[in-house]
Amino acid sequence: MLARLGAWTTWWLALFWLWLLLVGDWNRIDLIGAACGAAVAATVAERVRVAARQPLVVPLDRLRAVARMPAIVVGDFGVLMWALLCSLAQRRVVRGAFVTRSFDAGARTTSRGQAHRAWTVLVAGFSPNAYVIEIDEEGNTVLLHDLVTWRRSEEPA
Repeated sequence: MLARLGAWTTWWLALFWLWLLLVGDWNRIDLIGAACGAAVAATVAERVRVAARQPLVVPLDRLRAVARMPAIVVGDFGVLMWALLCSLAQRRVVRGAFVTRSFDAGARTTSRGQAHRAWTVLVAGFSPNAYVIEIDEEGNTVLLHDLVTWRRSEEPA
């Protein structure tokens, strides 16, 4: 029971701050809305997690990658603006490319391996320049789409 309360509290805190981040206004009404919305969403998320019988695993190396993402997103914005300006100047659209990279996919059937892959897809998806298409657990590779190939955009994949 204590583990479920801890998981619910973690969901609530994350969703409460996400609400405030997305709303961008911190007045009394938005604080109440964030608290109520986070409570409902945390309850649903925890019930789904318990019904799925999956542990809530958060790899610490992926959380460190999240801390680096704002700088990468700002850099990607510059890369995308450059690609748009080149497209305008050359009158030719930048199409991007599919790229395959080696990737330690982790154990296929363990919850730690599944969490590693899920967090990689989530965190790598923050980048507007590159996103994960597929992770091949058997071949230990990841398929990405890059608008402009820049390795920094592909992190943490």
